[in-house]
Amino acid sequence: MSQFLADGVVQGLGDPPRQPILALPPIEVVHPLLPIDARTGEPPHGLTIRLAYAFMLAAAVMQAVGLGLAWWRAIHMDTFDTAVRLLVWTKPVPGSAASIFLAVLLVAVGVVLVAAPAITGYLGWVGRPAALKWAIAALVLTVVTLVITPASWVFTWANIGWLAVPFTLVGVVLLWLPGSRRMLNNWQAFRTPVSAPPPPVRPVVYGRLEQFQ
Repeated sequence: MSQFLADGVVQGLGDPPRQPILALPPIEVVHPLLPIDARTGEPPHGLTIRLAYAFMLAAAVMQAVGLGLAWWRAIHMDTFDTAVRLLVWTKPVPGSAASIFLAVLLVAVGVVLVAAPAITGYLGWVGRPAALKWAIAALVLTVVTLVITPASWVFTWANIGWLAVPFTLVGVVLLWLPGSRRMLNNWQAFRTPVSAPPPPVRPVVYGRLEQFQ
């Protein structure tokens, strides 16, 4: 039964509680659900992640072009001595074992410079938080570009690998933005969902009768 008050409010039997009854907020507020793209069934990448991926790939392309130009100069005898700073510093005799070793080292350094931003961009695209550390490493490695550039600064086209530096810097900034880090965390949570609690070790007893034990 209920009674009507003077102001028309319906109140049940008994005295109202002194403190209002507290209720939990909706489950979506307590545990926010991950944003899922309805088209892919995965968390969205977001604009900053997409731009970071593009800039990191552009940096890798610039390093690859710079490596190709350095190798082209190194395989010609007239430009071998001044092909890259590595050869200028060491001054190997063309055709010697030292020159062959340095040529291989030149390619190895170039491959690392190309791979660092490419791997960073890929890790960011697939939502790996490790992309943040790779981004810093890729930015630090851009200093090594000095090794595979020619000694002369006159030939701008021969120093095209340096264009990777601003591209990498922009990619690092984009990856470290709060929105990008939040998206990386969403991907990590999506990839590793919370596991169910382990079953109890002791047998569960539902009653005193034997069939319930």
